[in-house]
Order: sequence, then C-alpha cells, then structure tokens
Amino acid sequence: MARGAPKPRVLFVNTRSALGADVAVHLTLIEHLDPDAVAVYVATNRHSADLDATVRWIRKAPQARLMVCDLGQELQGSHPVAKVLGLARNLPALVSLLRLARFIRRERITILHTTDRPRDAAFSTLLGKLTGAAVVLHLHVKWTAHIGRAAHWAARNARAFIGISRFTCDSMAQGGLPADRIAMVYNATDTGRFNPAVVPRGALRSRLGIDEHVPLVGLVGRFTVWKGHLELVQAFLRVREQIPQARLVLVGRATAEDGDGEDSYVQRIRRLINELSLTDSVDWVEWMANTPGLMKDLDILAMPSWEEPFGLVVTEAMAMERPVVGYVSGALPEIVTNGVDGLLVPPRDTEALAMALVSLLRDPARRAAMGTLGRQRVLADFGPRRQADEVTTLYRAVTQGHGLHRGAHAPAPVTANEVSFLSDPNTQARSLRTETL
Repeated sequence: MARGAPKPRVLFVNTRSALGADVAVHLTLIEHLDPDAVAVYVATNRHSADLDATVRWIRKAPQARLMVCDLGQELQGSHPVAKVLGLARNLPALVSLLRLARFIRRERITILHTTDRPRDAAFSTLLGKLTGAAVVLHLHVKWTAHIGRAAHWAARNARAFIGISRFTCDSMAQGGLPADRIAMVYNATDTGRFNPAVVPRGALRSRLGIDEHVPLVGLVGRFTVWKGHLELVQAFLRVREQIPQARLVLVGRATAEDGDGEDSYVQRIRRLINELSLTDSVDWVEWMANTPGLMKDLDILAMPSWEEPFGLVVTEAMAMERPVVGYVSGALPEIVTNGVDGLLVPPRDTEALAMALVSLLRDPARRAAMGTLGRQRVLADFGPRRQADEVTTLYRAVTQGHGLHRGAHAPAPVTANEVSFLSDPNTQARSLRTETL
C-alpha cells in the first residue's frame, strides 16, 4: 500500500425492507473488509422487517460504523390515493437524506456503495450529487433496458460498476455502460458457516417427516417464473417414474406479486403439481433461516433457472458438498463445472433435467465425489476474503481516479484484482457504534 495515499472511506446504503440475497452479499462484504484498508460506514433502513438480524450481522464487522435511518418504506397499492399516502409516509426519508449528506461531508466519505434496487440507487445518487462522493453501483441482476429508471439514473452518474459474474458484466457492457468502469467480483459464501463437518443433519427432514434415506431434491429461491419451478415439477414426474420414493422440496419466500391470486406463479405451480398427481411427492417450505442445515439434508440442489445472475444458493450447496443440477445458462457455467461438481443440461429441456437428476440420485458415490470437488471450488474461488480484497482494490482505484480497464477494446470486463491500488496506512479506523439519524 503506497505511503500517503488516501484510505477509501465507504458508506454502504441499504434501504431494503427485508434481508434478501443482495443485502446478504453486502453484509458478508462489510464483515470481511479489512479496517486497516477501508473505513466502513453503513446506513440501514429502520423500517426493515429484518432490522435486528441486519444489525447483528453488521456488528460482526470489525470497526464498522452503523447508522439506523429512516430510508423510506415500500409504496403499497396502485391507487393514486395509496401512492399519495405512501409518499407522505416517506417524507422523513428526505430529512435522513439531508442528515446523511451532512454526515458524509463531515466524515470525508469518498465512496457510496449501493445496489441496483430503486430506492438504493436513487438515494445513493442523490447523496452523491449533494456531497461529491463517488457512487459504486453493485449490480446483482442482468442489465437490461427495462431495469428501471432509478438504476439507469444511477448508472449515468456512477463512477464504477461491480458485476457479480461475467454474465452480468457482459450484459452491462452490451447495454451501453462504460466497459472501462466495470469490474467483475464474484459473490462469496462463508465456508465456516457452510461447513458439512460441523452442520448436523435433520433440520429439514425432521420438519417434513422425511426419513434420511429418502432421495431428496430441493430448489431454493424466490418463487418467480425464471427460477424454473414449473420445469422442475415437469421433470420430477419423470424422476418419480424412475425412482418412486424420491421427494422434491420447494423452499422460498413468495412476494405478493408471486403468490396472490388464481393466476399467480405460485398457484400455477400448485395446479401443475395437482395435474401431474405429485401432491404427495412435493413439499413446500416458506423459508429456513438455517440454510446450512437445509443444504445438509438435500441430496441434490436443483437450479433450473435461466439467465441466473449468480445463484448464491449454488455456492452454498457446493460448500455443503452437495452437487448442483441446472441449466447451461446465465452465470451457472461459470460456477458449476459440468461433470465435475454438478451436471448442466440445455435450458428448458425437462427430459435432460430429469435424467441428470435420476443419474445422480442413483449414484451416491458420484454425488459424494462431486460434493467434495464442489467445496474445494468454493474454498478456492468464492471465499469472503477474496471478495473483500477485490472490492478493496476497486475502492482504491476509484479513490485515486484510476481506470479499471486493460484497454478500450478488452474482450471482457476485468476483475477487480487486476487494478493497481493505493491506500492510506495513517487513517485510523473507528470502532463500531450504532447511531440513529
């Protein structure tokens, strides 16, 4: 680290009302950033349903500084009156915005780290304009023209972009974002928490009343159409023909958009299960906080989603030595090596998906070998320390005004660890304390 270079001072902005996968990615990053290299601040929303869990997680971060703020609430309903009332409820968030801007200037914060979520993106962009701090936009989805006005506005003003896979980075470059500002940093999985040597079996199976010898396939993720639940249910009919005792568990949390009404996605899944006479073979679990225990009880994680931006549950399953069966689509081929730590089949090919599941369910030794190699892959390439080091490198480049590119016509976005960096050994980190704004 170069002598005299300024140490990045970074504020994470989390307006979310629930602790989703993208929030978990940022909390893992916050926890593992080196306080000697980065001064870390966090502004999180007091309206979050998971506020206590979020605060407990942030408290694990060495010497971070936490502010609990009113960062707005979800706008409920489409009626004009409901929208007006929602905007009125969010007026206190404007006060928080001004207070945060004053705090940023006082603490000499140089970087605002945020996501593509509408309120995250809009709030951070406004703060950047008020204070001059650089916005780093962390993209957790494929970039498209329909991603939303707030994300596009943030992108026009962002100093740098982080993509969670080459798939997401390529979509940004193809969508017109400056390639020399894009860095690829994979998500991380805590292999200490996701460790099959210390996690006991039975958390999921005892909850469902399933014997430990029953073959169990699981899909873990939000109930949304591109996750491929319908294709997996269709494939599972063929699995049951070959292995009658096999069971499927669908684990996830449905939003109002996904789960309400006769034409909702969840109801479509339920109807298909009934039509195929699979009611006694498919179990539903809304969510489990004990994700390592959930993975320990699965024999296979099914991931039949198309254009998956990363798939955090994939690396979590691999860390727990569980093979993954999915599609050759999105970022999955970057994570799962076909025939080594899982099996990948053509997208939407339910027959191939079924046969891949059957072949692994019938071969415990192959599943075990794939599981061992999968955990080795996560240890090598998807650890929290590596993620934190690569993001720190990007922070240093942004703070110093360095470009992120190898050349204007680089064939793919560079990873953050290819950027030269500087930081300040003299700036003292703060111990964590919680404040309200």
